[in-house]
Amino acid sequence: MNYYDEYKELIQKLVSGDFSQTTQQERDATVTKIIHASALTSAAISIIPVPMIETPIQITMVRGIGKVYEQELDEKVVLEIMSVIGGNVLLRQLMRLIPYVGFVMNVSRVYGTTWAIGSTAEYYFKHNREVEKEELMRIFKTVLKQKTQEKEQDLYERHTEERLAELKKLFDKHLITQEEYEQKRETIISEL
Repeated sequence: MNYYDEYKELIQKLVSGDFSQTTQQERDATVTKIIHASALTSAAISIIPVPMIETPIQITMVRGIGKVYEQELDEKVVLEIMSVIGGNVLLRQLMRLIPYVGFVMNVSRVYGTTWAIGSTAEYYFKHNREVEKEELMRIFKTVLKQKTQEKEQDLYERHTEERLAELKKLFDKHLITQEEYEQKRETIISEL
C-alpha cells in the first residue's frame, strides 16, 4: 500500500470515528500516521510567509489524536496542549526573515513543533488528561529538539545532493574542467 492509500484509509477511519475496538498497538500506529502527515504538511506550507499558517493543521491533528483516544477536543484541552508551545511561535516567525538558513531552520522548526505537539497530545490523551503541565513541557521539548534536528539534517543532505547533481551537470556539459569539478565537489562534501 502506498502513502496515498494509507492516509486515505486513515482519514476514512478518523471520519467514521469508531476506535472502541482498537488495540493500543493500532492506536499507536494510527497516531504516528496522523502526526507524520501533519508534520509533513505543516512543514510544506510553512514556506508561505503567512504567520502561524500551520496552526489549523496542528489543531486538527490534536483533534484527530483525541478522536483515536475517544476524547473530544474541548477548550481545556486546547489551552493545556497549545500553551506548551507558546514561546516557539515568535521564534519561528523571526527565523523566516533569514534567507536560506531561515528557510531550513523554519521548515525544520515547524516540522519539529508539529511532531512535538502531536507527541504531547498523544501522551496527554493516553494518560486520560491527568498529566502535569511540566511533564507535557518536558515531552514537548524533547521531541521538538529530536525532530527539528532530524529535519534539518534531512534538508541539508537534500541541498547537498542537489548541489552535487548541479555540479555534475556542469561537468557533463563541459562547462567546467575535471580539476574544477573535483575541487568544487570536495568543497561541497566537506561542508557536511
